[in-house]
Amino acid sequence: MAAQLEPDPDCPSCTSLAAELQALRKVVEKLSGEVERLKARKPKTSRTSSKPPSTDGPWTKRFSKKKPSGKKRGGQPGHKGVQRKPAPPEDVNQSNDVLLESCRKCSSRMVRTGATPLHHQVIDIPPVKPRIDEWLLHVSQCTGCGSTERASLPAGVHPSSFGPNLSALVVLLSGEYRMSRRNIQRYIADAHGVEISLGAISNIERRMTNGLEDAHTEALAAVQESPTKHLDETTWRQEGKLAWLWAAVGQTAVCFLIRDSRRAEVAKELIGEEPTGILISDRYAGYSFVGLDQRQVCLAHLLRDFQRMAEGEKELRWISDGLLLAMNDIFRLWHRHRSEDESERISRAELRRWSQPLRTRVLKLLDEGALNRGHETPAMCRGILRTEPSMWTFIHHEGIEPTNNVVERTVRPGVILRKTSLGSQSDRGSRFVERMQTASATLKLTGRSLRDFVLDVAHHVLAGAAAPALLK
Repeated sequence: MAAQLEPDPDCPSCTSLAAELQALRKVVEKLSGEVERLKARKPKTSRTSSKPPSTDGPWTKRFSKKKPSGKKRGGQPGHKGVQRKPAPPEDVNQSNDVLLESCRKCSSRMVRTGATPLHHQVIDIPPVKPRIDEWLLHVSQCTGCGSTERASLPAGVHPSSFGPNLSALVVLLSGEYRMSRRNIQRYIADAHGVEISLGAISNIERRMTNGLEDAHTEALAAVQESPTKHLDETTWRQEGKLAWLWAAVGQTAVCFLIRDSRRAEVAKELIGEEPTGILISDRYAGYSFVGLDQRQVCLAHLLRDFQRMAEGEKELRWISDGLLLAMNDIFRLWHRHRSEDESERISRAELRRWSQPLRTRVLKLLDEGALNRGHETPAMCRGILRTEPSMWTFIHHEGIEPTNNVVERTVRPGVILRKTSLGSQSDRGSRFVERMQTASATLKLTGRSLRDFVLDVAHHVLAGAAAPALLK
């Protein structure tokens, strides 16, 4: 480097230029560091972040751990086939006997034997014709004072023109099967012969949203009381603005919320200000109000973080390679602990003992990565170290999964709904989505029929029947 000349102290211009030059050198040094950091940073993909595979560009390389087997698609030789079970006799509407009258070989008369006949059943849906019930509200005159009054609808009859079955169908098509209102309008007209306006569909959704409020409150309370809670959030759109769809999965219930914030206050609304049990989530800072001893950090997210390190700074790749190997060993132990093969299965005590050296190795690599000179890898290592104790909760507690896949699968229908509907256009629309998603996911978790539940809600709203319980 060329020798730096000292400015003449008697020259004001020289002193000013020297100060300006010193400031410019600091700017260049700062920008050089920023350039190096950006050069080391790789674009995020579904392999290195929580982004879905659909966001990967067509140029993104696809990597598969499975090697081609060389077999054809479909069922393989020796595969046990699955056939539809015949309906029981009490469910058969009409049974027809088919007899062979003449022999196909010699045309002689055939006599029925005692062999068991082959059952061939055809399932069909009969034509649907809407039922229309009418109430004539007559005007009557008082014999005493002469005043006239019109009769009111009897108890159990709602002013709406559409009954419980049609209302339940509209809500299922909209909230569960993700049909647009115009497609619902066309389908009901084509399949059921009922003309219904877009405004009437919206009014049905509004009434049913109010009817689902108690079920949503019930699910929220069950999630907060659950000993395990899987929590995640994804983007949503409300009135064209950014919002967030939150989901919490407990042992017996699932609850969704749509809010315009991703702050910790929404997480507290879902699982409580002082939550009990174990929270399984990613490393998002909004969950930091939960103690590390009450958390399980999703190891699948960490695996993608380590993969991002491996595709980043080459000089620090030995850290990510070691972390990836350790994580693969951890998952291998976990699968052996959960194995159905008794010869392969390991006990909880063996899981704890064999995972201890792996934890020591991971902690050492993270410490070395955090202290190394670099950009992205040291920063990621420091961030992971803040929640490192929460990586191993699943080893010491029964019923805790090492990943957050449960809630990610649960929130997937909401993601698809957002993509097909572009979100909700009002606060009432958001309440409809979160309550329908809550009912659908909870009933799926408990093995109950969503259609039966929604129909019971429609009877409650329109006919004054008792409100159905979401949890039994």
